[in-house]
Amino acid sequence: MAIKLIKTYSPNENATRLKQQEQDAQTVEDALNKQSSDLDTHENAKIAHTASQISYEGTNVDTALKAVNAYVDHLVIEASKGDSNAEVVAARTNYDGTTDTSLKMRLDRYAQKTDNGQNFKLTNDDGTATLINSGDLNDIMNPGFYFVSYSTDTSGSPNVLNMPIGRAGFLEVIKANSSTGTLQRFYPYRSSTTSKDYQNIYYRNYGAGANAWIPWAATADKYATDTAVSSINTQKVNTTTSKIADASLSGDSYPIGLTIQETDGVSTGWPGSYNYGIVETHRLNSVRCTQFFYKASGTSTIANGGWARHWWQNSGWSPWFSLFGENSWCNVSVTNEQALTQSSTSKIKFDRVISDSHSQFNTSNNRFIAKIRGMYMVGVGLYIDKVKTYSNVELDLYRNGTRYKIINHERQDPSNSSSTGEFTAGFYASGITVPLEVGDYLEVHAYVGGQNMTVTANSGWYNYFDIYRIGDIPMGI
Repeated sequence: MAIKLIKTYSPNENATRLKQQEQDAQTVEDALNKQSSDLDTHENAKIAHTASQISYEGTNVDTALKAVNAYVDHLVIEASKGDSNAEVVAARTNYDGTTDTSLKMRLDRYAQKTDNGQNFKLTNDDGTATLINSGDLNDIMNPGFYFVSYSTDTSGSPNVLNMPIGRAGFLEVIKANSSTGTLQRFYPYRSSTTSKDYQNIYYRNYGAGANAWIPWAATADKYATDTAVSSINTQKVNTTTSKIADASLSGDSYPIGLTIQETDGVSTGWPGSYNYGIVETHRLNSVRCTQFFYKASGTSTIANGGWARHWWQNSGWSPWFSLFGENSWCNVSVTNEQALTQSSTSKIKFDRVISDSHSQFNTSNNRFIAKIRGMYMVGVGLYIDKVKTYSNVELDLYRNGTRYKIINHERQDPSNSSSTGEFTAGFYASGITVPLEVGDYLEVHAYVGGQNMTVTANSGWYNYFDIYRIGDIPMGI
């Protein structure tokens, strides 16, 4: 490589001269560095020169080696003419029938393959895996194939720590090109040809950055996966876009398993007269069938609840029974006084709604009409003006126009019956339970005897009609 320096510097001691000197110094430095690098490359190169470039006793190495090989080859060929060296000649023959020109050539070729082979032992000398019967798998970092035994001591502690499962198996360790990156794969040992368990393959790696083993992970177990997949079929979970159109459809008409459908929005027979909903039918066999109904969700906050019924072979479907939700309540009072005529029964005119969860109270006829099937608890209070003479007041709870229960009864005969003074009495009753089907209605009636009376116009503290659904109707009622 030619190196050219400036050599002729500026005659004056100035910036130009300093710059020229710096350039020459840099040129010399670069040339020396390149020379050093080329020398290192040359020294470390496997082929620094070809044999023909190296001189040897008036010739070159390539020519000398060819002469030696020809000489050796001539010796082997000549030896084949005698019986004593026939084995040497036969040794030049390869497995495929071809013959090397000399035994040395064949030996050199095999020596080259041996030198280029792996020198790290992965197994024992006989090819078996190295046995691990104690210690900690966290310490197994050397590449190779191992067999890990498994046993426990009297306290139940394993003989080998940090195994993925409590079972013997084969361990494969692979080393990364870094000093600590390591992969472990564990194959559980299966001792039976018919065994279907322990088919997972476990693996983990040692992170060079974290300097720690990550938790063991596992591949999918084929047997377990096949078993799970085979159990999922149309006889187990049945979903369909076909809407169910008849609530009275026989339980025997449904397939085995779980069938999920939507109602058609027209058919009746669903709980609460709800036409829209989701129906789940659970059928195990001909005598084990249960159906669930859930109201379709929407914008209404009262569209909550679930119901169930059972299919009986001898009698068909049982009534629907509420499972959750669908609480209903109503609290009403009066706005005006109401005259109660002597010796007659009058319906109390509750015409002021305080709260009504499902708009079930009709103020035009003073009637609570159930929109949800269930058992209801009723409370009634009346604040009545009367005269101090003989009086007889009876409060009655009517269901569907017929007296259901007497809820309060008071008879009074003052000692001074000639008194015309007036006084006020409260008539209250609570805790009355009554089962209502959808469409059933409740009213409050009052019978008075002895004198005319008046229901006051006092607020809901005094005059009230409370109805609260406490649950479904028990069986047998």
